[in-house]
Amino acid sequence: MSISTSQPGAAVADAGSPGRLLAPARRIVPFVGRAAELISLIDWCSGPDPVAVRLISGPRGVGKTRLAREVAHRLAHAGWTCLDVPDGAEPAALAAVPDGAPALLLIDDAETRGPALADLLRAAARDRAGALRVLLVARGAGEWFSRLSMADVTVRALLEPARARGDLGAEVFPGQVDARLVAAFVQPYARALGLAAPRVAVASVPGGGARMLDLQAAALCAVLRAQAQARAPRGALPVDVSDALGELLEHERWSWFRSAEEAGVLGEAGFLPKAMDGLVAAATLTGVRTPDAAENLVRRVSAVVPGVRPGAEGDVGRWLLDLDPHRALPGRLVDPHLLAELTDVPELLGACLAGAGAAAARRAALRAAGIVVEQPGGPSEDQGAALDRLGAAIAALPEEHDTLRSVSGVLPYPSLALGELRAELTLRTLAATPVGDLPSRAEALRDVGVALGEVGRATDAEQYQREALALFRELAAADPHRFRLRLAALLVNLGTTYSDQGRPQEALRCVEESVDLLRLVAADRPGVVTLDLTMAVSNLAVTFAELGRPLAALEPSREAARLWRELSRANPERFAWALALALMNVARRLLELGRAREAHEPAAESLEIRRRLAAADPDEHLSGLGDSLQVMGSVLADQGRAEEALPYLEEAVEIRRRTAQENPGRYLPDLARSLQSLGTRLADAGRRAEGLDLQQEAVEVRRRLVADDPARYVPDLADALSAVGVTHARLGRPQDALDVEREATRTWRGLVGSEPDRYRPRLAQSLTNVSSAFAVLRLGDEAVPPACEAVALLRELATDDAARYRPRLAEALRVLTLALHDQERFDEAQRARAEAEELVGSPAP
Repeated sequence: MSISTSQPGAAVADAGSPGRLLAPARRIVPFVGRAAELISLIDWCSGPDPVAVRLISGPRGVGKTRLAREVAHRLAHAGWTCLDVPDGAEPAALAAVPDGAPALLLIDDAETRGPALADLLRAAARDRAGALRVLLVARGAGEWFSRLSMADVTVRALLEPARARGDLGAEVFPGQVDARLVAAFVQPYARALGLAAPRVAVASVPGGGARMLDLQAAALCAVLRAQAQARAPRGALPVDVSDALGELLEHERWSWFRSAEEAGVLGEAGFLPKAMDGLVAAATLTGVRTPDAAENLVRRVSAVVPGVRPGAEGDVGRWLLDLDPHRALPGRLVDPHLLAELTDVPELLGACLAGAGAAAARRAALRAAGIVVEQPGGPSEDQGAALDRLGAAIAALPEEHDTLRSVSGVLPYPSLALGELRAELTLRTLAATPVGDLPSRAEALRDVGVALGEVGRATDAEQYQREALALFRELAAADPHRFRLRLAALLVNLGTTYSDQGRPQEALRCVEESVDLLRLVAADRPGVVTLDLTMAVSNLAVTFAELGRPLAALEPSREAARLWRELSRANPERFAWALALALMNVARRLLELGRAREAHEPAAESLEIRRRLAAADPDEHLSGLGDSLQVMGSVLADQGRAEEALPYLEEAVEIRRRTAQENPGRYLPDLARSLQSLGTRLADAGRRAEGLDLQQEAVEVRRRLVADDPARYVPDLADALSAVGVTHARLGRPQDALDVEREATRTWRGLVGSEPDRYRPRLAQSLTNVSSAFAVLRLGDEAVPPACEAVALLRELATDDAARYRPRLAEALRVLTLALHDQERFDEAQRARAEAEELVGSPAP
């Protein structure tokens, strides 16, 4: 398992495969750039901790593996034992490290590893003589990493600082332009091929915009182009970095033909040229490892890719095994070929996976998931094809717990496009979990709950999370060191599920228990659960807000924002989204407390962060951008800047329509809120007819939601009805206003019976609106009772929160004054007017 320590340029290229020259292990080109990252990693290896873990993450082609191998190369020269740990070799990795010697374990594609990685880290955390560093390399720190960090507190302590840096960006050498880097790479590639280095003219974007793999591919293409010319090229060879991988793939396809000829399998002896692309795609997808598996793959594929001679399957399989495109070629080079073949020959995927072993099926699904992750956000033909292939690959997976769970762990979360697929996968994982394995069953139940919540199925999620909670309570009682952290995390998830169902009181109990558990863990292991505690405090603030207690929510909201800011300073790429959410929630609480000017700064910062995030990854962050736009528009409107507010609210509606179309189960409620808010603000700005149309659309959406889940959405429907009633009143339609507001009042009255503290303010406002409508219709005798009831409710509320409810009480008293005056009850009207004036004129205590 030793990592090569050869010098740059020492490796000799395979005669037929130019793509293999790009392999990081060959070190054909010198290591350039990434100076800060390299120094940081070397310093980390030299640190005082006996055992430490670090993660290098980023998209394919930016140089993650090469950076990790450069660290290993330098440490090996300094006397360290540096080991590459292939998939499946985790159990033997530590035994291969000499006791007492400083050692580095390099684990590439860490996101694709199974439970063996957690076992390795747990074993590594035990006392040993000599420093041990574990370097994880992965595309990102997603769900797989979150699961890994929950293995137990010991593993969490190793992993908490592992993501100290964000993902590697494309820029590898600050201050240099891509053209200079391409020119620098031409020489070593030419030397490896035994050629004179040509001069190149590079079409590129200055400032380090391309990934390292693209720059190296461009240099290699220039050398190959020069090689194809019988004589030395005249002038500089043009090369386009953006097309380099596509051009190199064509060189690679010719190398496949040549290698098949040399192996004696091209033509009548093995397969016809028309079958080659399909055969290579099959090997790329499944990553066959043995001659028998390769032969069986060829036999299955030949049924849908004509041209393989019967009886030649063994020879063709050995050729594919030597070619090994799954491991020998960079994914960004060969995956476009794979996706094209799977799309052009729909039966190919089924042929590859029918009868394939669990390991091959797992590799295929992980490969397909990787292609989907690499697709740019937004709908496109390529993304649609990739999603279809991923769905088919997942459907073909064997019903084996570790295989299914490892695949679900690499899917991006949250994701508009993959939510339903993840839910299906987690349900299959649960079904495949051994009944007697309580920890695995608890985790599988938790995963199902999270996945169902992602697609808006909170009621379904609850039953799985409650069962998981019972198991985790039992496990944590027996082994708190290992399971208390997971119990706390599940309580947060269950609290979110209760909130999504409109049950904030139950959510509050869950979140408060979670915070208490996390404080116990933090007392024993300071710094280990900072992230978990920050998330729990954030949820606590949101839950107070849902209970209609904005003042109680404000301080935990501000604390959460401070904690997220500290985390974001250390790792902005990882925590920027959370900081944006926390800032937005601070702004919301301030708005609810009538402090719109204070809300402006956090709302603006939240919006700025989310615009940047959504531009880079709309699939993950577009919904959050809609939230921040909504809040910013409300902040401006509440400051009296209605015209400035409208563009933000209109943009929010556009985003909500898009996300609701992608995932209605999750995002239709957001669309309803945005429609109602924009409609109300348009009505406030005098555009009442436009506003009413949007408000009525919001009512229609909420009626649909109530039909599916009354307990969750009835309050929102009542709120939307009240908004429509107010606009009808402004349009001079008092009867229409009265009809919808009375429906809202009946709803609020029913809700007050079950949760009086939460819904009495809403009932009071609705009663005030009803009284106003009666008064306009000259039905004063019917206007007085609802106004009196509203005043009584608001007097009680103002006793507990004068600052918030005195203005509303004054408004209700003014409505009562008019109703009493119309009934010629002048003395009572005068007393009501005087009380209202006194409330307006005197400050709240």
